[in-house]
Amino acid sequence: MTVSHPVSAGTPTTPVAVVLCATLMAVSMAAASYSRPLAVYRRPPVWAAFLGVVPQGGAAGPEDALGALADEVPAAASVAPAWLRQRHGADALRATGPGPAGDGDALIVSESGLAATVFVADCVPVLIAAGDSVAAVHAGWRGLASGVLASAVHGLNGGSFSAGASVEAWIGPAIGPCCYEVGEDVAVQVEARSGPEVVTRRSGRKPHLDLPLAASRQLAGLGVARVSTVDRCVRCSPDWWSYRRDGARAGRNYGFIWR
Repeated sequence: MTVSHPVSAGTPTTPVAVVLCATLMAVSMAAASYSRPLAVYRRPPVWAAFLGVVPQGGAAGPEDALGALADEVPAAASVAPAWLRQRHGADALRATGPGPAGDGDALIVSESGLAATVFVADCVPVLIAAGDSVAAVHAGWRGLASGVLASAVHGLNGGSFSAGASVEAWIGPAIGPCCYEVGEDVAVQVEARSGPEVVTRRSGRKPHLDLPLAASRQLAGLGVARVSTVDRCVRCSPDWWSYRRDGARAGRNYGFIWR
């Protein structure tokens, strides 16, 4: 995980990932104090943020979640969210305005002031910035097995990145390998695209699958060299929603990226 010295939202930053957080990371920070589980990365002109339980004990829509983010990060007040009806597939779509943009799992945005949005409750939220475009990706096991990250990357600048291209990805909180027990049929599908290290097998037990690592391995294979990961299992942490822990009452964790 890439972590630089924390700064407040109003402090100028350099083009590296900057983490601003309160309860999420073990980082000492006096300049900013957040009341929600939150990780914010700043790589001008891009903002990327992951937001946890909003509100406590209930679900929230994208507009409400972005409003909650704006309470903590004022820059979010000037943008509007766009989102997809997520289907656990590999389709990538492009949004040109706020609101729902269709059915798919990778949303690409090139307009400034428009936040590509993803919402999850165990699956991996992935945010990507490349040139003048950004993408928000819903990457569950089905999406990772069917190539949703490839769809997103190929939709950004045609998927052609030079050695010096400014391409960066952020992997948000998701269910960890400690808690994600799956059937062998699921494990082999994700393993085929991501490599054997993403699956842990023990005699007499079901496999455990590391979804964030699978996402990281796939991004690297697609030419995305700079990848930061929020190392947090949502099932282990009550500050983040988990469908496996909370069941039908689970709300959603959000990822937003804009420029």
